[in-house]
Amino acid sequence: MLHLRRSIIGIVLCLTLLMMLLSGACDEKEGSEQTGGEDIPRDTQTPIVIPQDEPVIIGVSAALTGPIGPRGIEIRDAVIVGVERWKAENGEEISGHEIKVWAEDDGCYEAGCATNAANQLRRQRGLVGIIGPQCSSGAAESIPAYAEAGIVMISASATRADLTFTQPESSFFFRTVYSNKAEGIMQAQYVLSQLNAATVWIIDDSEAYGEDLADAAQGMLEESGREVTREHIVPGAVDFSELTAQIAADGPDAVIFEGFNPEGALLFRQLRDAGYAGPFISGDAVASVPNFVEPLGDQAEGVIFAGVMPPLPDELVDDYIDIIGHEPTTPFAAHAIDAVYILLDAVVEVSEAQEGSLLIDPIEFREAVRNPQLLVGLSGIIAFDENGDRVGNAETIGLKLGEVRNGEIALISP
Repeated sequence: MLHLRRSIIGIVLCLTLLMMLLSGACDEKEGSEQTGGEDIPRDTQTPIVIPQDEPVIIGVSAALTGPIGPRGIEIRDAVIVGVERWKAENGEEISGHEIKVWAEDDGCYEAGCATNAANQLRRQRGLVGIIGPQCSSGAAESIPAYAEAGIVMISASATRADLTFTQPESSFFFRTVYSNKAEGIMQAQYVLSQLNAATVWIIDDSEAYGEDLADAAQGMLEESGREVTREHIVPGAVDFSELTAQIAADGPDAVIFEGFNPEGALLFRQLRDAGYAGPFISGDAVASVPNFVEPLGDQAEGVIFAGVMPPLPDELVDDYIDIIGHEPTTPFAAHAIDAVYILLDAVVEVSEAQEGSLLIDPIEFREAVRNPQLLVGLSGIIAFDENGDRVGNAETIGLKLGEVRNGEIALISP
């Protein structure tokens, strides 16, 4: 367990980041002059320079305000824990340079926010890489800009299947998280093997993440001869009574929702109110005790989620409590911490000291990330394919299935 001094450092860092975020939310910066840095030449051929006496900066691109903000803050907090743990194992500094975290609000799926976050982050001297973007829509929006600037991104949570193989040829985007294809197949396999369902309704939230995840689940179910009814909702909607009445009247063997909270929790409650008492399955963005289970109480018992938190070592949980003040709640804490280790290990591997400054070649850095020194992380075996996706099956990349039991989300798969 990290000692008290590191705990205080982590807590101060959290408070500093919170003050930064409160001073400039995504919607306030959209369309305005960017602040908080200066224009820095960045491209794939220009070395990253960390000036003498200035820190190595790990950037975080996540939703830090709005309805998805709590999940983004959880990812930011996991990055902070990862940095503190890496420092405890490897030293406080890299070649005399401190290590700091700089977080920007990318709005998840809000138009323009991810680009604003990218513009802010690329203006920070000493920035070596990004943990993020958090959501698939934001990632699709900002991946080209980061690639042009030669900035490595490792997302611990953006799961849309095509993000890696449709990125620019320079391939600066990686992810420690699984893809929607793997998660959707896991949901479908549960519906087929455990429920033997013949009829299934799938509802998505009309956003890139939800639609892609729904496509994956629907494809496998229909290939298996199941009857699937597909419907959509709109983010921000609160009244689903017409849709839930249709579902209850149809009486399907299972309902799958792909999207975020609060829509997931609202839809489920209204399904129960409408009289549908059958199985309800959802994904990692809905799998939350504070945002789904607690508001619904006993009604949530038995709900199934794909993409729940993998088992975490007790010492990591202890460190998390010491630094952040509570246990990790995001399913992606392990994936974010692994991403931190990959980035910082790569900095140590390829950086060159020059008159007190550190120089990093972007291409060499990308290749060090592609072939990480971290072989087995908290989320499982670490290896990337040529597109930047994790290599392995559900068990080896931290994709788990869970069920709500006694007010908690309990694992039901190895």
